[in-house]
Amino acid sequence: MAGNAKTATFVVGVVLCLFTFSFPQSAHAAWEFKRESFEFFYDVLWLGNSDTDSAPSPLLGVVGIGVRFTLSDTFSFQPELGLYGMEYFYRDGKAYPAEIEYKDAVGVIGILIDPLLYYRYPLRGETLVLNGGFGPAFSFKVPLVPHGDAPTQEVGSYFLSSGRYLYLELRGTLDWTITRALGLSVRLRTLLPIYHLWDGEGVPFYDQLFIGAGIGLRIKG
Repeated sequence: MAGNAKTATFVVGVVLCLFTFSFPQSAHAAWEFKRESFEFFYDVLWLGNSDTDSAPSPLLGVVGIGVRFTLSDTFSFQPELGLYGMEYFYRDGKAYPAEIEYKDAVGVIGILIDPLLYYRYPLRGETLVLNGGFGPAFSFKVPLVPHGDAPTQEVGSYFLSSGRYLYLELRGTLDWTITRALGLSVRLRTLLPIYHLWDGEGVPFYDQLFIGAGIGLRIKG
């Protein structure tokens, strides 16, 4: 357990260092913290599952909202909240994705929290902008709808133990400004399950990895 804690601390420290050194070091850089826009999004994410005796890797619909803040001409910050739903069952000390008809599954609400730092690269002024983003992401799974004898508490405890909610997210977006008030975005994102570095399960790294794409509607103001 002590080794796991040290590894988790190291990973979080690396992420914080990346945040720090992503900022320009010039004393003449103009910094601000100004709300730029709201974004309503819908993503379709593939969730990796390496276990062949459970449900295939599911496709999840994620709906949510984000708020973008301008930091400088080059950087912006966008925290997001997304929601999705899926089914899990519990076997031999681990939770696995379940088919919807599985009699002892539990319905889970997933809560994705993503505070991301963006690097902006204008392609055509402010009309077309390419963004690269990264940062920590948190996927909390809340068991809400038990079926049959579903071990709701065990499923919830499994995802809280060993920090199985902690991810590192990489994202790319293409923002198109339609009017002064409205814009559209195309989103590509992947969430890496960095807790596999210390949880000791010995599964392939793609197990519990999210990857997918989506669209967003941006409302400025």
